[in-house]
Amino acid sequence: MENWISDFKGSLATQPLRDEHKKTYEILNGFNNGKVKDEEFIFHIEFLLEHHFKIEEEILFPEFEPYLKEYLPYMEPIKMVLAEHNGVRNLFRKFKEFKERKYLIEISNLLSQHIYKEENGLFQQIDKFLPEDKKNQIFFRITHGQREK
Repeated sequence: MENWISDFKGSLATQPLRDEHKKTYEILNGFNNGKVKDEEFIFHIEFLLEHHFKIEEEILFPEFEPYLKEYLPYMEPIKMVLAEHNGVRNLFRKFKEFKERKYLIEISNLLSQHIYKEENGLFQQIDKFLPEDKKNQIFFRITHGQREK
């Protein structure tokens, strides 16, 4: 995997998630190079499903939707990354059912594309268009574990 991802730097609203992207990117590189064991990769996938994706789906994206609709009424960037979240979930279910490593490889490939799209697309839009007070609110909710407003 080459280093084609952003510098993982963003606003208060996206920085905690960007930090997790950076860690995921490192784990993906290790997994693809045989330096990260399958068990560690599986543990990280579970973290993404239970924590990272939920923060995006329950806090970040709902807060950003009204601002994105002003520029892109069809919500394609959010719809695309949500579809990828579901793709990871489905592949992980298949892995757990069939115990075939090929599903971990597919998850790795999908996550690489997913992080690229968020870092170089959606998160840049969030950092650009979301008002500062909303960024602060999102940061507080993420760092204090408040899923509900």
